Amino acid sequence: MSWLGLRHKGVEVLYPDEWNRVVDGLDILKQYLDEKVGVVDLKNLSSDVAPSEDNKYNLGEEDRAWRAVYAHYGYFLDNAYVQGRRVLKDGDPVSVYYFEGPAKEEIDAIYMNTSRPKSIDTLALQVGPTPTPLSDVDRVVKRIHVKVPRSSPSIVYLGSEDKQEYILEPGDIDVFEVDNPRKIYVRSLGNATIYIAFEE
Repeated sequence: MSWLGLRHKGVEVLYPDEWNRVVDGLDILKQYLDEKVGVVDLKNLSSDVAPSEDNKYNLGEEDRAWRAVYAHYGYFLDNAYVQGRRVLKDGDPVSVYYFEGPAKEEIDAIYMNTSRPKSIDTLALQVGPTPTPLSDVDRVVKRIHVKVPRSSPSIVYLGSEDKQEYILEPGDIDVFEVDNPRKIYVRSLGNATIYIAFEE
């Protein structure tokens, strides 16, 4: 028998007073739940919302996503993705791979059109495994521009006569603040052609 005086029945008749006590019991139960648990209106929240455990639950799914999210600030403890690509953060390493292709070609064109010295002497130099100076004679220059063609089959190394450790890969362009090109030696693992511009 329940605390309202109701008992289990078999096939007996349910009298009005018994049914009324069932209804009263349901009303009492609802009032208790409303007071203890509270009814949350998800369309109009007036409190913070946080999961019961850290890094366990998702908001939406890959094929059931929210159409739009509006907020003043967003803080991501790990990574954020936009259209399937991870968003770069301050301090993330950046690979030069992402600058190759048409964008890299446009950068090369801008460099040649805007940064090319007004008075230059250009030449194509054949290099190989034996270190070779950029110039076979002493000459006074302001800067030396070195470009390794994108089609070059080999990496190029530059440095002093004794040691060449500065690397230029195919497609690279660099400027050296050296007053005499005979001081810079260049070599490559295989035969290659590089282009040099002396700014005088």
